Amino acid sequence: MAVVGAAGYGLYRGHIAFMDDIAARYDFGDHAMPRLYETLKDALDPDGILAPGKQGIWPRSMRGT
Repeated sequence: MAVVGAAGYGLYRGHIAFMDDIAARYDFGDHAMPRLYETLKDALDPDGILAPGKQGIWPRSMRGT
């Protein structure tokens, strides 16, 4: 992930064990993209039932923040 990220590329469909690390690579704009995804996740799935943690997007109750 570090080599690909250093070259300016993002990873797509990585192994489930690395989804949080892959999502953390999208840090431009003070993590604007993950914040948008979290906002959408909270609005559309407030109970966090649908695929919690998939692609690094956790429901509010599981974020740890």
